[in-house]
Amino acid sequence: MKPDASIIIVSYNNFGSTTGPCLESLMADPRNSANEIIVVDNASSDETPERLRQLAATADNLRPVLNRTNRGFAGGNNDGVAVARGDIVILLNSDTIVPTGSMANLARLLAENPDWALLGPVTNAAGNEQQIFTRGLTSSDIMAEGETWCAHSQSFHFPSERLDFFCVAVRTETYHQLGGLDENFGLGYYEDTAFSARTKRAGKQMMVTEDIFVYHLGGKSFSGLQQRKRREVMRENRKKLRKNYGRDVVLHHLRDRNLYVLNEYVIRKAGATTEERAFLDFKFANRFTLARSLYPNNPLKKLRYYLALRNISRKYGYDSG
Repeated sequence: MKPDASIIIVSYNNFGSTTGPCLESLMADPRNSANEIIVVDNASSDETPERLRQLAATADNLRPVLNRTNRGFAGGNNDGVAVARGDIVILLNSDTIVPTGSMANLARLLAENPDWALLGPVTNAAGNEQQIFTRGLTSSDIMAEGETWCAHSQSFHFPSERLDFFCVAVRTETYHQLGGLDENFGLGYYEDTAFSARTKRAGKQMMVTEDIFVYHLGGKSFSGLQQRKRREVMRENRKKLRKNYGRDVVLHHLRDRNLYVLNEYVIRKAGATTEERAFLDFKFANRFTLARSLYPNNPLKKLRYYLALRNISRKYGYDSG
């Protein structure tokens, strides 16, 4: 039978701290039995390939793809999508933990909304408006906060100009139409920005759902790179991005995209019921707390940001203290 969705994970070493916990969370969810899980290993030098073989022997829906060379984030995901059997693929970072039902709900939402090309959840660590404010210091505490957040979502989805690919659902046909992830970025960084730029250029819609939260450790996918080397890779890939996608690239700061969502709450509050307003109040307070942690260092930018926050809190009727 064709799976409901194909979940693609790219792994490289550190099975115990990344891919292992991610797979454990996926396999603990009975709804994922209807999904296939494809793990593309990029020539790990540790126990990762063997651990994947062992798991595949006991899990019918787990399919390891063991690459002989490191194909990077883009190449690894492209390899996974190439063998995927689902009409929807979900690209999922190895350093994530997924709550029960999250992958099934992500695929369902995308399937139910044919005008949406890409769909991403909210998280605790991202570079755009998909990030919400969390206080927890452990994955379990943060996931509990995510559960509380989703209970206040009320089916709130909004368009985005760029999705963070720690977790993203896309129709397999759309993925191929847009040419997959750009492998010119090598090991990683900015492939998701480039794909978002091509999605925007094609006139397709990218959406964020606040109904679904996915825990993201952040940074572990490239933990094998030294900090200096990581900065070099980011710098070079940013140049490639500007050169190849210049007019379509969107690189807004998290603080600006968070303000965008706060404004969306202001708009939605006008026609909300009493119950809906209570849920919006919860989310506004959360994102406003995040906003207050994102002040720029530049004095002029700091003043402008302060005025923007004051203005939006007044529009919403929020007592920011």
